[in-house]
Amino acid sequence: MTLSPSPEGHSVSAQIVWAAVVLAICLAVVAVVSVSWAMGRIDDRALGEQRQTIEVALFEARARLAADQAATTVTLEEVASETEELDRRLTTALGHDRAYILAPDGKVLRASVDGHYAGKIFTLADSFVLQPIIDRLRLRIARAAFDDPSLRSNDAAGILALRTVGFADSGQGFVSIRPMTSLSDDEAIDDHLLISIKLIDQTMLHDIGKQFGIANIRRVAHPSSVGWLPILNWEGATLTYLAWTPAKPAQALLGEAAPALITMLAMVGVAMAALLVWLRRTSLTMEASRAHATYFALHDPLTGLANRALFETRLRQAKDYEFLAETKVLLISVDIDRFKEINDSWGHAAGDQLLREVAKRLMIEMPEEATVARLGGDEFAIIHPGILSEGQARWICQRLVQYTRTPLTIGSERINVTLSLGAALEKGDEVTPEEILRRADVALYAAKLAGRDGFALYSPDMDREKRERRTLEIELRNALLTGEGLHLLYQPIHGSLSSKIAGAEALIRWMHPTRGLLSPDHFIALAEECDIIDQLGEWVLREACRFAVSSDLPRIAVNVSPVQFHNARLAERILAILVETGLAPDRLEVEITEGVLLQNSTQTQEILATLRQAGVSIALDDFGTGYASISYLRSYAVDKLKIDKSYSQLVGTDPVVGHIVRLIVETARALGMSVTAEGVENQDQRRKLTSMGCTYLQGYFFARPLSPDDMRDAFSRNMKTGIDQKLA
Repeated sequence: MTLSPSPEGHSVSAQIVWAAVVLAICLAVVAVVSVSWAMGRIDDRALGEQRQTIEVALFEARARLAADQAATTVTLEEVASETEELDRRLTTALGHDRAYILAPDGKVLRASVDGHYAGKIFTLADSFVLQPIIDRLRLRIARAAFDDPSLRSNDAAGILALRTVGFADSGQGFVSIRPMTSLSDDEAIDDHLLISIKLIDQTMLHDIGKQFGIANIRRVAHPSSVGWLPILNWEGATLTYLAWTPAKPAQALLGEAAPALITMLAMVGVAMAALLVWLRRTSLTMEASRAHATYFALHDPLTGLANRALFETRLRQAKDYEFLAETKVLLISVDIDRFKEINDSWGHAAGDQLLREVAKRLMIEMPEEATVARLGGDEFAIIHPGILSEGQARWICQRLVQYTRTPLTIGSERINVTLSLGAALEKGDEVTPEEILRRADVALYAAKLAGRDGFALYSPDMDREKRERRTLEIELRNALLTGEGLHLLYQPIHGSLSSKIAGAEALIRWMHPTRGLLSPDHFIALAEECDIIDQLGEWVLREACRFAVSSDLPRIAVNVSPVQFHNARLAERILAILVETGLAPDRLEVEITEGVLLQNSTQTQEILATLRQAGVSIALDDFGTGYASISYLRSYAVDKLKIDKSYSQLVGTDPVVGHIVRLIVETARALGMSVTAEGVENQDQRRKLTSMGCTYLQGYFFARPLSPDDMRDAFSRNMKTGIDQKLA
């Protein structure tokens, strides 16, 4: 059964509806009248405030012109200089447009326009306007000096002419003229005048509008119906008018109309308030939750940079970047050099802080249109659209490398950090985003190979070099696994006085099946990079120790790569190989480079200390070519210094080199170290290095690197010669 509404119900409902409609219409009419009245008041008030703001801004600009002059000092030597440093200091550095320096006779000594030298004459727009002002100022200065004869010219610096003028080219601006201030009382700068001009141009008006939130300030020939202000010259004549688009502050309007609206809508407002509050809270909660989820979906939580998802989106968008000229997309892959060492040495908390600091520096250096992203670990990437040339791309990369070289403070420690950058500059519509990223990674690989702390810009040759290097890596791994092709040569080390063989240095060589004999320069860096230097180093050490045992050599020297010191078990492995081969620790000499000392890590110190306590000697190779200081030598307690061959080969011809070698020998003696001179090639070098106090000598004069059999024969002959000499 269905119940139908009664006519009375319809009537009541209609009355309620009509009453609500009438009430709504009345409220709407009253609200419109009230809002219109309030809007008129607010607009008039805002217009007056804007007019006053513009007047004050122009007054401050004119006063700042005079203040800038008062703080400017100039010497006659700078005035006569042909460089534009003074022109930039008088104009663009202060935000001025033109400047003139006048001699006492009225001649222009120097004209500067927009930071450039403009000769020794007034521009046509300035000459007619400036001359009357200059004459009046000269007269004022003369009268001041006449009234008080003790007045010096420099005391007249407080007298100036500050005017608002119109120029012959229909422009307007401020002119400030005052006596110049010299850097010292010795310079004859008296009675010279400095003239500075600041134009009231669209740039100035735009800056005022931007600073104070006033839209579309411009010069007009006639005043408009709303929003105008006359610009008067120093005589009170109108030069031009300024017009702008008056603001209509809705918030102020609501504030003025609020009492009337609240009175009329009180009954509705009470009912709606609770609903609005609930809706607002719900909306804000949902917005905050959505914004939070969106942010962390697109940003790295540690650094706040874009994550890989946002990076890939921006990279796809970069190809559509619009500019006035044809541009390219610059993609930079960034890697923190030796980040793993810092992370292992200082802890993960320090590593995270380092990542945040590097991210901050990258963000500071990049413009707003660029995107800086963290792709993972210590890998960053930068997308910079709108690049016009390769030179611009190189400048950006070089600036990033230099900016991050400043030491970072992590906790209480200062850490030197460098970056390796690989850049790809491509047309977005010709190369896919994935290919641009790959090319940037290839360039980054090349930058690391070049020694890190630098950048490389992608070229097609890099792909070929990378493939060849990858092939060489595989071949090196196979050679190390099978032992084929790798072998050691030995260069004798002789006592400087006895000429006896005191030991030998083990030198690795690789007989490549297609490239022939390769020296360590061709594959050691590769082994370090692909993390097989530990295995290669152990192979060399094991072979050298076995040879020393079988040949009865007094001592064998083995080079250890700086990368091997990243392994905390290095000392343990070396001592284990000594036990395995049966070589006494005091017959092993570990040669390190200055780079090992410069790491200055606790782990390196502990490794060297453990080896020395076991009896292994530590020699510092190629001394004099790096930056190791005496403090490092004392901290690490090195046993021997090996003078680089570049010194040994010049010791007989360059007196300065001879003096340096003597200093090295004396320093070693003071620290209780012996000295080996490398690269000895003739009798004269041998004699002089011996006389300077070198303990051991090594070089082609004695022998080139020898095979194991030749080394045994040479050692046997040397020992037999020594025995025969004793018997004789």
